[in-house]
Amino acid sequence: MNSEPGTLFVIGAGPGRPDRLTPQAREIIASCRYIAGGQRLLALAPPGATTCLIGSDLDGVRLFIAGNIGRSDVAVLTSGDPGCFSILPFLKMHFPDRITVIPGISSVQLMAARLSASWHDWRLESLHGRGRVPVYHTGSRPVLYFCDAGNSPQAVALHLLSHADAGAAVGMNLGVEEEQLWQGTLSGAAREEFPGNSLLLVFPTPPTGTGPAKIGERPVAAAPGIPDELWIRKEGIPMSKSEFRAVLMARVQPALRRTIWDVGSGTGTYAIESALLAPQAEIYAIDKNPEACRLIDANARRFGAEVNIACGAAPESFTGLPRPDLVVIGGHDGNLAEIFHEAVQFVQPGGRVAVTAVLEATRSVAHKLLAASRLTKRQAVRVAIARGEAHEWAENNPVILFTGDKE
Repeated sequence: MNSEPGTLFVIGAGPGRPDRLTPQAREIIASCRYIAGGQRLLALAPPGATTCLIGSDLDGVRLFIAGNIGRSDVAVLTSGDPGCFSILPFLKMHFPDRITVIPGISSVQLMAARLSASWHDWRLESLHGRGRVPVYHTGSRPVLYFCDAGNSPQAVALHLLSHADAGAAVGMNLGVEEEQLWQGTLSGAAREEFPGNSLLLVFPTPPTGTGPAKIGERPVAAAPGIPDELWIRKEGIPMSKSEFRAVLMARVQPALRRTIWDVGSGTGTYAIESALLAPQAEIYAIDKNPEACRLIDANARRFGAEVNIACGAAPESFTGLPRPDLVVIGGHDGNLAEIFHEAVQFVQPGGRVAVTAVLEATRSVAHKLLAASRLTKRQAVRVAIARGEAHEWAENNPVILFTGDKE
């Protein structure tokens, strides 16, 4: 080993078996006098090494490294690969110039290998320490959930039962002697019992619904302003007109955003068009109506959009979601003021808050909220839509779009 003392090696230990270490990882571990890791991984430490157990006290780990890195190299052992949901970001924050990463075999790779599958397009979601699963995901990519005791594979499968027929696989104790692989459907997974610390892989389900002009199973349409007749509809669940959606997308600029919330999503039109225009962004459709959540899911799959669905009342459902840089408030169920104030608190500096208003009462409240807020670049746009042929025109109620930016 050619490194100078004082290097912090972050080593992927794979499943924790000595025979699954890379030769480079094995050599570095054998030479280090100070090693930190989980209880199982510390068994890899050489005799005589001073060890530190990594648990919930990350500050203790930081002090262990800081107190010893001047004396010798220090190794931090992570399960799987350091680049996949590990302590690496924490260590980079405190020791940015001392780190050398040694990759390992991740549980994602082992899962893909057992299934003889490519994993380059899988979406990875860690549920460790997150309490109840706040959202479920829809789209064209498989989703791999890192489960824990609070979010076991069967509990997550129950939460995802709107995709009951979707294919699923569960990897248990991957890479060790007790390894098991289960395959079936989400409805089947919900009836099984799995260890909490397992992987749940959910395969995408095909789009649903009917509509004219299709390529394969998807309607021929492009955002913004997907024609109204192409959406799957359900009585009692609102949907905005295509012309208004085109104006809204022009004002909120989803392609410039990283995280977008569509609050009171209804049919899911704002969330889905944002996802199609900004595939790099994380989109969250929020609605308290389970029927609306199922409708959003069906429409997202219909148009091939990647959308996260948070089925719960706003603003309570905001907790646990990543902070947005765009919030669009559509439905509010008479609770606009509280939702607006919480959205302003959650939105990132430089982000935008938008409110749509059809009823006069909503317009009045939204106007007062924007005027009293500390948002900048405040603007209101009135969109009036009339449709028809020749002399027969049907006028729709105008919609006001209020927007403002957080300094």
